[in-house]
Amino acid sequence: MKKQLGPSDAIFPVPAALIVCGTNENANIITLAWVGIASSTPPTIGISVRQSRYSLGLIRNTGEFSVNFPGASIFKEVDYCGITTGRRRNKFKDTGFTPMASRKIKPPIIKECPYNIECRVSQEIILGDYVHILGEIFESHVDEDKVDTSKRAGFDVLKINPLVYFAEAREYWSVGEKLGYGFNAGKDIKKKIKKP
Repeated sequence: MKKQLGPSDAIFPVPAALIVCGTNENANIITLAWVGIASSTPPTIGISVRQSRYSLGLIRNTGEFSVNFPGASIFKEVDYCGITTGRRRNKFKDTGFTPMASRKIKPPIIKECPYNIECRVSQEIILGDYVHILGEIFESHVDEDKVDTSKRAGFDVLKINPLVYFAEAREYWSVGEKLGYGFNAGKDIKKKIKKP
């Protein structure tokens, strides 16, 4: 049996990401969980921002933003950046986060986040109260102590210990154990299936 829940935005986990917009002089941080890869070629990420948010205007002014993936240990600072407006507060000062110059865009990246992505807006889609922004990825960064060239991604996700969010419950979580590899784990089942 299944219980119907009606239309829901509950999917889990989703990344708890810190989006930096503006320039070094007026950089702002907004916490978003509606974040995901939209394309591999070209590498593109999608973020959804409520139309009323201060950060949306900053993104539109520069046409650029950085996506910063925090480790689980700074979840309180991440939450603060989501419940506080940048119209009245400097979230870098309030949280102690350090802005670092990006390589290819005007908005900085956050030093305390172990994985960072630099994006330029390629498209906007209005979805009700939200604007879904597609940003082409022009550069990515990872902390040197997280680098592992034996891993396909080039870094060790367990060392990053990414913060994830379950929106419907309003809960932050860290990532658990690795279960297997994509495009490989299902091969055991494939071997068991007899070919017609």
